[in-house]
Amino acid sequence: MRVEEINSLDSESGIIASLIHNPEFLFYSENLLPNHFTNKDNQCIYTAICNLVQNGVTTIDPYNIIEILNSSEATRKYSKELSVDRLQEFMDMSDVIARRSVEEYKILVKNVMDAAFRRDTFQKLKECQALCTDLSVENIEEKIYSLIDDVMTEFSTTNDIPPYQDVIDECWAEIAERQKEGFAGIPFSFIPHLNDYATMEKGELILFGGGAKEGKSILLLNIAVALLSMDKSVLYLDSELSTRMFTARILARLTGIEYKDLTTGHYSDEEASKIAEWIAWLKTRKFTHIYIPIFDKQSIYTAIKKVYHTQGIDVLIVDYLMWFTLNALNCWDALRAELTTTQKRIALIVMV
Repeated sequence: MRVEEINSLDSESGIIASLIHNPEFLFYSENLLPNHFTNKDNQCIYTAICNLVQNGVTTIDPYNIIEILNSSEATRKYSKELSVDRLQEFMDMSDVIARRSVEEYKILVKNVMDAAFRRDTFQKLKECQALCTDLSVENIEEKIYSLIDDVMTEFSTTNDIPPYQDVIDECWAEIAERQKEGFAGIPFSFIPHLNDYATMEKGELILFGGGAKEGKSILLLNIAVALLSMDKSVLYLDSELSTRMFTARILARLTGIEYKDLTTGHYSDEEASKIAEWIAWLKTRKFTHIYIPIFDKQSIYTAIKKVYHTQGIDVLIVDYLMWFTLNALNCWDALRAELTTTQKRIALIVMV
């Protein structure tokens, strides 16, 4: 099968016919875009109906369709694809194929978007294939992640907006479930007083600020250890310590051996056994430490995507970002927009 044969033409026509008679149905398909249609006429008419409804016009007829398309330079080209006679012919037969219920209309939308998703994914995979065969391409992993994520972001949203009465029971059940041990989210187990102000909620940002040498990094290290003890999956992005240096620091924290003694070999046989035990324990944890001396949006994004797909992420820890760097990268907004397209959100702790 060729990619252009992946379509749902009957559903496309059904959507247009349904909107002609029930333009308010458009609010149940706001993520359906003109480019998701394969038939050119359907693309043009859908574009016109979207613009009419957004302008408060509820009468869908050939004259209004042509006029709204001609009213904007961006859509004027579409009006050349249509004629009043062709539109009237479609209007005359629309009553037969139009769906009268929202549920039926949403089925048509699902069919069209499913076909569009398959076509777009096919095309993106062809682009990935071209990248793989071009040995001159650099940063190929980043480019492939970006290509695939573009498709997933476009098609991962939902139009369903359930009434509150349909979701309140589920929400309360989740609230009750999260009341275990008196906390919602992930508690700060080693600093109980922090839980009076915040816990690590999925999808939230927690910032710890402080001057130089005031204990920001050791605080994050303790948070990481506590999370690993809870069997949480943790990604630790570090702009200061290499993974070797971080390993020495976390082993010093776990074993109670002084950092200097641990790194210079001044420890007893008993302490050596303790180090080996904690190394074995760390191997059982879902933990990744990545040293990134200079943070930029792409390096953060790529690191997160790699780890998310291999071990999952419950909590991301970043140590650390200066305020001006955080603002310049717009890190939280960018990461939240990308990561909430997946099934599971993450809690984000950023040191500044």
